[in-house]
Amino acid sequence: MAKKKTKVMDGFAVVRGLAKAQQEGNLPLPGSRRPSGEVLPSAPPPVAPPEQSRQIVKTVSPTKRTIRCFECGYEFKLAGTTHRIYCSKCRAKIDLGDYVIDRPWSEEIKTGGSIIVRPTGRLENVRLMAGNVILEGEMDDRSSIECTQWLEVGPAAKPHPRQITMRNLRIAAGAVMKLKYKLQIHHLELLGTLEGDVEATGLVSIHEGGHLKGTVRGAHLQVEEGGGLSARVFIWPQGQPPVEDD
Repeated sequence: MAKKKTKVMDGFAVVRGLAKAQQEGNLPLPGSRRPSGEVLPSAPPPVAPPEQSRQIVKTVSPTKRTIRCFECGYEFKLAGTTHRIYCSKCRAKIDLGDYVIDRPWSEEIKTGGSIIVRPTGRLENVRLMAGNVILEGEMDDRSSIECTQWLEVGPAAKPHPRQITMRNLRIAAGAVMKLKYKLQIHHLELLGTLEGDVEATGLVSIHEGGHLKGTVRGAHLQVEEGGGLSARVFIWPQGQPPVEDD
């Protein structure tokens, strides 16, 4: 009997999928909070009938995610879902809630979870620190975003590169970002356009409709059919330094 493969999605992919469903179908983001502090209800997990439950012989372990303490900078792995934990090094309280900003906002947020800034949202003289951020709205020149994992930039968002810090960057379809300095990143995913000098330690992935212009240095480059690459490319074996051009 052939075994069925179980698809495992990382936390950022789940949040991104739920965000799209909420935007298209006006669905609330399960387990998220609005900036007012209201926690949106989470959908209960599906319960298998007794006859199916007896046939379950294998379970999928929850995807582990990296959590950074914003107080001491210590990073550790966490599996499962919870709204609040304590740093295992400095014992500072770490919020893991997900937030949705859909209006002007000026209150600092620190969370190991995700923040979605809707097109109607605007960051005003505020600092956001989170595991993942989806930026679809605006931010003024006094605001900043720090992501320990993924930052996704939408078509309407025009952040100044100096205002954002992230480990991984995703440029959404229709979005255009121009950089005047070298972008040092782990993973880079393009569905939109990025112009600049990129140095990546992970994977640079250009999807259909995406376009990279400038220079790219890294160990892994993937260009899908329909993706554009107008750049000088330097690829080196993993673990070795890049070879600078003369």
